[in-house]
Amino acid sequence: MIEVVAALFVENGRLLMGLRAVHKRNFPTTWDLIGGHLEHGETPLQALVREVDEELGVQVEAADAIQTFPFVDEGETGIFHLFRITRWSGVPSLANDEHTQLGWFSAAELTALQPLAFEGYREIFASALTNQSLGVRHDGQGS
Repeated sequence: MIEVVAALFVENGRLLMGLRAVHKRNFPTTWDLIGGHLEHGETPLQALVREVDEELGVQVEAADAIQTFPFVDEGETGIFHLFRITRWSGVPSLANDEHTQLGWFSAAELTALQPLAFEGYREIFASALTNQSLGVRHDGQGS
């Protein structure tokens, strides 16, 4: 069974998404949350911290696990761990070749964003951008 983590970065009513690179085996050229697969021996939180640093060059200072659910991808079952990043340092930017573009999207923009790596994100987006408890803080170096 595979396990993946994903990060919800919300700032000023906008959610951060990355456009996956064309060379990616899974979900190329789709908009996706920042994250990836757990490596052997990692906890979901350790994987989240590593993936965010590798993909964005940002250091997660605090995160809350907000949802875990099963999924099936190409016949393989897995577990998806979703985290809300509540505090980070650094400015999110493309730090490797995982994504070709980053964008901060409002709720209205997210409803029309295509293509998504996972259509179930739309329900997650609505909750993330309307729930007041999802407010975040960072070190002031971001957008």
